[in-house]
Amino acid sequence: MKKINILFLSLLTLFFSACDDFLDVNTDPNNPTEVSEPLLLTGIITTFAYEMVGGTPVRVSSNWVQQTAYNTDIPHQGTYQMTENDVNNTWTFTSYPLMENCRVLAELAAEHEAYDYEGIAKIIWAWNLSITTDLYGNVPYSQAWKPLEFPQPAYDNQKDVYSAMQAMLDEGIAAIDKGSNYGTKVGGEDFIYQGDLAKWKKLAYTLKARLHLRLTYAPGMDPVQQADLALAALGNAFVSNDDDAQYGYLSDPGQENPWYQYAIDGKWTLRYQMSDHYIELLKGLNDPRIHAQADLVAAEEDEEGNVVVPAQYVGHVNGTVAQTVGSISPLGSFYSAADAQLYMITYPEVKFMEAEAKFIKRDIAGAEVAYQEGIRNSFDKLATGIIEGGIASGELAEDATVTALVDEYINAHGTLATARSEAYNQIMTQKYIANFLNFEAYNDWRRTGFPEISVVPEPFVAALTTPALRWSYPSNEISYNATNFAAQNVPIGSNAGTVPVWWDSCDDCVNQVIN
Repeated sequence: MKKINILFLSLLTLFFSACDDFLDVNTDPNNPTEVSEPLLLTGIITTFAYEMVGGTPVRVSSNWVQQTAYNTDIPHQGTYQMTENDVNNTWTFTSYPLMENCRVLAELAAEHEAYDYEGIAKIIWAWNLSITTDLYGNVPYSQAWKPLEFPQPAYDNQKDVYSAMQAMLDEGIAAIDKGSNYGTKVGGEDFIYQGDLAKWKKLAYTLKARLHLRLTYAPGMDPVQQADLALAALGNAFVSNDDDAQYGYLSDPGQENPWYQYAIDGKWTLRYQMSDHYIELLKGLNDPRIHAQADLVAAEEDEEGNVVVPAQYVGHVNGTVAQTVGSISPLGSFYSAADAQLYMITYPEVKFMEAEAKFIKRDIAGAEVAYQEGIRNSFDKLATGIIEGGIASGELAEDATVTALVDEYINAHGTLATARSEAYNQIMTQKYIANFLNFEAYNDWRRTGFPEISVVPEPFVAALTTPALRWSYPSNEISYNATNFAAQNVPIGSNAGTVPVWWDSCDDCVNQVIN
């Protein structure tokens, strides 16, 4: 089933949805009004992985937090040029149709007592909604997906959306706990866990912890209380790298990893390359994960074949004049090979969430243990890429082991500093590295300010003194939902990036935890 064309499935799930029979007669079997749970689930997962977790949200945000650089003539998205037209596809043709299909699947599955499908649908729905609200801020929720009743849906406050997502995750967990009375149970059409419902529950709790921590510094929220809520959720979350949510792609045309298609293959562009900021960070830490996360720029030779410049890792300075493609390191093949896994959410993040929550509660000893476990599991996750890339670069011996490398690394970087600001920076920097090419790195930077990310030399919006803080609302909303859009008081186009989302609007909250 994994060889079914992803594009076909994505289109299928976006065009077909279940609905009540309009008439009991004259049913056209070639124009179904109801799609089965397995087919709906397959389309939802493939679309969500490719378009949302591996798509435009993370491609743009990885530029803004300078893990990657958009190496082309400025201005562009990497200099925070994001117009209302640039974000239309994500909102109008991916995110909201995807959530509509989650709603359809959840309702259809509940009607059939196929509670396993219902649970997974609600977990993905909440996960997708979290990406959407974190990109835009307030978004339609309570009136969304009811076009006849609310053709111009109101925008829900982001605080209320967060409460709704937590409730939806709880509902997903409860549905999975019911079991299923349906003849067909979730199996191979689940491209993430192949029907392992225990792992779906762990994923739901991991997402709950993520959402609790996101509100640590939101206006009116208590950081310690949010840390306690996160720790409680983590008690039921991932327990090893074996629990990771990841999607396996194939080398077949049209079924390759999204980073391969957008950064390596050249089908769309070759301009997503490694950032100088990120490369220099890893070099400064003498971090072996560079061998998995970046590929080498080829050595330069003279006319006689002598190496004059060795193969090396080189990044592009974000927002500067374009360089030739071959002079900048591509994304590491561990992440960007045609058949590479897409790492959606992983166990190292769980340990860094635990470290941060315990740090907030001033349990420094516990924070340090979790911090070290996060590093160790990040190395283990990338083991194959580290060793293969390190040997190819000549920096690692043939008999190198990840165990020895991570032990050495923890000896050098595993002790949290006495100064709280420095210790917090260590935790968040290591999480930033472990969450390479993950949208969560952008959320973490916005809410904590760690690691420090400088604005590009020539931001498209002169008023920006930091990387952009959100996306613009899409032009379809501005045109066809004008009254509700205007009520958000967010500028049109790239200027929207100057306005923080609700949970990022307390300027002094982080300092209260540090001091």
